[in-house]
Amino acid sequence: MTLFSIITISYQNRDGLRSTVESAVAQTFRDFEHIVVDGGSTDGSAEWLAECFDGMWTSEPDGGRYDAMNRGAARATGEYLWFLHSGDVFGDSTVLQRVAEAIRTAPGGPPDWLYGLARVVDPDGTLRGIIGFAPFTMFNFAILQRPLPHQATAMKTALFRQLGGYDERYPVSADQVLLMRLANLSPPLALADFLCDFDSTGLSSNRSWWQTWKDDHATLGYLDHPVTGSSRLDRTLTFTYSSVRHLARSARDRVVARRASR
Repeated sequence: MTLFSIITISYQNRDGLRSTVESAVAQTFRDFEHIVVDGGSTDGSAEWLAECFDGMWTSEPDGGRYDAMNRGAARATGEYLWFLHSGDVFGDSTVLQRVAEAIRTAPGGPPDWLYGLARVVDPDGTLRGIIGFAPFTMFNFAILQRPLPHQATAMKTALFRQLGGYDERYPVSADQVLLMRLANLSPPLALADFLCDFDSTGLSSNRSWWQTWKDDHATLGYLDHPVTGSSRLDRTLTFTYSSVRHLARSARDRVVARRASR
């Protein structure tokens, strides 16, 4: 069985798609398949795939990004799924080699899932931030709502299917909901290693604070046991942290806007 199935979803992003495919082709570790699910782009993506892409691909309308990700996973034959969207690239050419070695040498045998760190990068190459943390703690993930980068995550295909894939009822947070469900089943192998560069244009930067809170709150509903010992305290801490985070971001945005207007 192939070790990795790399799933790339794309829509109207031919240049980003090309960057992602080239990043996969450059990997020194070759035991992987690459599946592209394009949402019926009209920017030449399908023509480029037909001419230049050796893997499996489709180009047809879908029901959104999580529907597209589920469609890609349904075609996968690898032991582990790795979702790397168009515009996202591996951190360097040896990422898959390092992750394969981490799987092979993991204490207790191959993990059900693992993740590393992701650099958030603007189109001009400017580093905007870092997503992920190591070691893994449920307090950081569930209460402080520190997201895990699904672009730097590999999970067993069989387990993904057992859980039913991404729940499309959560159009923004389905990835974090799935990772919470995985964390309930088994702790991840957390790698303090930059596995991918995440295209910042994919960030949901225009969501309201209330929508963000509802997304954060959704993951708490999948906790098997309260992190603090009290579900009410879990929710209170999460709400408080989300409020403080929103105020800090608003203050930062005002400062940036004032500087830009000078």
